Amino acid sequence: MRKVSVSVPATVANLGSGFDTLGIALNLRNVVTIEESDHFEVIERGIGLSGEDLIAKTVKVFLKENGEDTNVRIVKHSVIPIGKGLGSSAAAVVSALGVSMAFTGSIDPNLLFTEAVEIEGHPDNVAPAVYGGMRVSASTPEGYTSLGIGVPFRSLTVFVPPFKTSTDESRKALHKEVLLSQAVFNLQRLGILLAGFARGEIIKEGFEDELHQNLRLLQHPEAKEFFEYLNSHFNLPTFLCGSGPSIGVVGDVNPKIPNGWKKLELDVSEKGLKIEN
Repeated sequence: MRKVSVSVPATVANLGSGFDTLGIALNLRNVVTIEESDHFEVIERGIGLSGEDLIAKTVKVFLKENGEDTNVRIVKHSVIPIGKGLGSSAAAVVSALGVSMAFTGSIDPNLLFTEAVEIEGHPDNVAPAVYGGMRVSASTPEGYTSLGIGVPFRSLTVFVPPFKTSTDESRKALHKEVLLSQAVFNLQRLGILLAGFARGEIIKEGFEDELHQNLRLLQHPEAKEFFEYLNSHFNLPTFLCGSGPSIGVVGDVNPKIPNGWKKLELDVSEKGLKIEN
């Protein structure tokens, strides 16, 4: 009887100035298992789930398109928070495609990356989920591309609030047109950020942004207040995780945390998708 498990890391995209460009994998991993069965079912925490979520739909479509029987048991162990800016949707798609590819015989990371982006839509989150580490990603006339970047830090502190953000709604808060000065500001900061990484340095100013963070923080006044507190009281890079509302800091800080928030101390994961058995 065929059975295979894969794990996929949480990811944080944008990293301040790297809007829709940078992403990094963290050692908080979801696990998905597929095994042969006489009927289709999805189980999480020992409970059978009704309906079909993103993982179930993706697995079914892949198996059907590749001439496989869709009667399988999917067992999920999910620890990446949903709607918090930590790449839960990218992890779902990558794990579903990855476990399906492994179940049917082989995994092609580059094909997995391309297909996952087509489904999920955010290469900056998908790339580190597939390849691990830090990635810079872009859409080109030939398709999506992603390159690895050396990371001069090994851990992040992530503050997770008790409320969620919809990626689609957060995107609607952004301006469709930006000032030339804002575009130049981000290009300069991103250049400083990447040049610093190449030298093994972490330059706080490289994480500054004028394209997305302030607009997204306006949706959650509590997050905006806490972000401004962290950014002004600690001499460490501070940024919104993905579209928010979680807040990331490079390094370890111990501020007074707002009620209901959680502090996660996470290491950078050099591995993306992993076959666990």
